[in-house]
Amino acid sequence: MPEEKKGLSWFRLILLQVIIGCVLIGICSYTFRIPMDKVRTASPQQDQSERFVGIPMRIDLTYPGLGKVILDDPKELLNLKSSFSSLLTAGKEEQITKEPRLLLTGSIAYLDQEDVPFQVQTNAFQFGQVSVNSLNVSANIRKLQSTLIDKVFTASTIGMAVQKPENEVYSLQQGVITALSKADRKALTVQILTAARVIDFSHFEDLAGQPDRHFVISLTTSEEGKKHWLHIDRFNSAYMVVYDLLDETNQRAYFKLNVAS
Repeated sequence: MPEEKKGLSWFRLILLQVIIGCVLIGICSYTFRIPMDKVRTASPQQDQSERFVGIPMRIDLTYPGLGKVILDDPKELLNLKSSFSSLLTAGKEEQITKEPRLLLTGSIAYLDQEDVPFQVQTNAFQFGQVSVNSLNVSANIRKLQSTLIDKVFTASTIGMAVQKPENEVYSLQQGVITALSKADRKALTVQILTAARVIDFSHFEDLAGQPDRHFVISLTTSEEGKKHWLHIDRFNSAYMVVYDLLDETNQRAYFKLNVAS
């Protein structure tokens, strides 16, 4: 009998320890539990920023009056993706009362998720449903708009704008504006389409003087009553400078003309 009581005592002791251990585990689990059903609200900026984990395949960019261009260079896409993400992270939305002079629209296409539309104006950037236009990112927004305009202003897009029948093309000399003849318009189209884009123009002395010809393209836009003019300065019959007066970033595209044209 003593041995039986001794075994029973050990059994009770072990059982007591198990019970105490279960109670302690239960208390700890309750105290330090991580609720799995807790609803967390993410900010719109955070939600949109998470979209940038995808792999960008291309950007479709539309310039009013010039149409759509496609950007698909991997390096350019990564740089633009980084710019978009930085603006959404650092910026915030503030009230805008000023109507945009020039609005660029587009969408970024991903390999593994849906396309996301965006809009860029001088002082505001919208990605999906999120807009940022605070003062701390205004300089970066202008830089982004200038970069995108630079991608649009190619010999092909400007030449096609001159060639497009819906657009009117004029010559402006001494304050007198004159519509170009078909022959002059065709010659101007050929000059632009065969021109080479110039990035480093600092050493060209011709650009310091007055242009020998000034051309104006009246772009056809979807907004009724709104005039949109694209300007072309030609220097010494050797270089052309293209710019848009609606562009507040003052971006210009420089071209070296082909002498044979």
